[in-house]
Amino acid sequence: METMRNPMHEVELKRYKELGRIYGHFEGSRPLLSVGEPALLKNIFVKDFHIFPRGRVFPTSDQIMKYVVSNLQGEDWKRVRSIISPTFSTGKIKRMMGIMKESSQTTVENIKALISKREPIHAKRMYGAFTMDAIASSAFSTKIDSHNDPDNEFVKMARKVFSSNINWRFIALLVFPQLQKWLRISFFPADVCNFFRDVTLQIIEERKRTGQTRNDFLQLLMDTAKELQEDGNPDEKEKDSEDIAAPYGGVSTDHQVFRNVSKKNMSMNELVAQCVIFFIGGYEGVSSALAFAAYLLALHPDIQEKVHEELVEAVKQSNGELTYETLQSVKYLDNVISETLRLYPPAI
Repeated sequence: METMRNPMHEVELKRYKELGRIYGHFEGSRPLLSVGEPALLKNIFVKDFHIFPRGRVFPTSDQIMKYVVSNLQGEDWKRVRSIISPTFSTGKIKRMMGIMKESSQTTVENIKALISKREPIHAKRMYGAFTMDAIASSAFSTKIDSHNDPDNEFVKMARKVFSSNINWRFIALLVFPQLQKWLRISFFPADVCNFFRDVTLQIIEERKRTGQTRNDFLQLLMDTAKELQEDGNPDEKEKDSEDIAAPYGGVSTDHQVFRNVSKKNMSMNELVAQCVIFFIGGYEGVSSALAFAAYLLALHPDIQEKVHEELVEAVKQSNGELTYETLQSVKYLDNVISETLRLYPPAI
């Protein structure tokens, strides 16, 4: 109940100081163990991951939350996780760069329009619009301009996901997980679930009918599932080098926990769920990080100038193009983003 009255990070810090780096507590009727020892956490998440493959699972009848990879267990979790991971290889992320650049250009034009009118720029709102546009395009093949078209149906449904009405559902999920399942309380409103499911089904049917493909997250999931089903390995040409999370200690699909996964395909519910969680997981975290980065750069113009100089030089070295390799080369900007996330972490 303490986390309902106070921010979670403050509660965790208070407990950490009072109880130590490892302590037990209850979340409703569920016993939990909190670990704040970095070395032990690394073992749990990487080295000994095969011993601790099951994270916190929320019993639910929600047709999206039920099939999200973080809520699956056992063989289902291994199967879906083994399909998702290859979609984040550097080769496949490069395929989505064009989509990201389109959304970035829309945001630049919107900022220029506000500057020409001498109007203030609301950083969180502007970056929220950019993030929604980018993820809508990269996950659902839906091109929108949420800054200038807030009444678009996709925009309205997406905003419903983050509405205040979700709060009581989330509290019920934490405190009374089994009760929520028995009463069939959906974490997301039914019309939101149906909307995203219908959008995904329409895209898949259209691509099957026309043979058209697109370099988006949905297509990457479909392609990877097909590759794994046919020969057990994602396309070697798309691997390029490594999973983008590898430098941060992430568990790759070569880990022993993923060996002997018998079936490597996804149901329609699982496919929809991963696209929706890709949207939900990315929206708030990315838009908040960008807004805080803009705030910190405004407070430190000397740092801002160094970032600008580095980007100008990097783009020049790439013949005037902003490519995946260009972004990999701007180490100072990477440090700025990392420091922003350290000061203002979106989650704990």
